[in-house]
Amino acid sequence: NADAAPLVVSIKADGALYLQDVEIDSDALIPRLQAMSGVNPDIRIFVRGDESVSYGKVLGVMGRIQAAGFSKVALVAKLPEIQ
Repeated sequence: NADAAPLVVSIKADGALYLQDVEIDSDALIPRLQAMSGVNPDIRIFVRGDESVSYGKVLGVMGRIQAAGFSKVALVAKLPEIQ
């Protein structure tokens, strides 16, 4: 379902990875994405990195997600803060 809400992967300043709002081990990222998406390669995945995270690290995470077969991976600068 391409209309499904996007999954958000965040990389914090200390390098910690979060999927939605839950911290996740780097090795668990791809299996969790696959489980949460129902192995839907068309689900949108947004990757956002803290301002202090190197661009290379963000691209590395995006590359791993794309290599796992997810085609709609987008870099988002900052999600709007929910007030």
